[in-house]
Amino acid sequence: MNPEGLKKALESAGYTADMVDVVVLTHMHGDHIGGLMEGGVPTFPNARYVSGRVEYDAWAAMGDATFDTKMRPLADRTTMIEDGASAFSGHTAMAAFGHTPGHMVHLIESEGKSLLIAADFANHYIWSLARPDWEVKFDMDKPAAAATRKKLLDMMAIDKIPFVGYHMPWPGMGYIEPRADAYHYVPLSYQLML
Repeated sequence: MNPEGLKKALESAGYTADMVDVVVLTHMHGDHIGGLMEGGVPTFPNARYVSGRVEYDAWAAMGDATFDTKMRPLADRTTMIEDGASAFSGHTAMAAFGHTPGHMVHLIESEGKSLLIAADFANHYIWSLARPDWEVKFDMDKPAAAATRKKLLDMMAIDKIPFVGYHMPWPGMGYIEPRADAYHYVPLSYQLML
């Protein structure tokens, strides 16, 4: 999303960009970091950033133009973390490598409830869950991405952890249901939020 789109989305929820104090990144694909800067100015002027060290270092070495203009200028405001680290109370970063070299998911826990920010571990709500071992075009390390998908799907199904998946259909949040030797996406119904 571009910076203006991010600001409008925040404003529609009653917030402004200057109220954001922590931006936790899952990975460095352009559709995930493209809104961080506009014309050399950070979209979130008061934020600190959190990135997996493996991910940051891999993209820094690639010479990627989007990384170089959107993320590299924020390096001095970025905390590098490893698998199992916590960036704030109730947060646990989890290595989910494969989609990108250091792709991470983030477990958020509060008052006995959990939510997994699962990012791009699965690129399609049917095929990636029904056939987690199938290769996906956008996964940079296809065998690692498939192993990560299976591991996360097992965890979410067994522990009944709801998740936010960036490429899942509306509402983009739901559960994993085991089905025979595969999995199925069950969207969270908005009625449960009333």
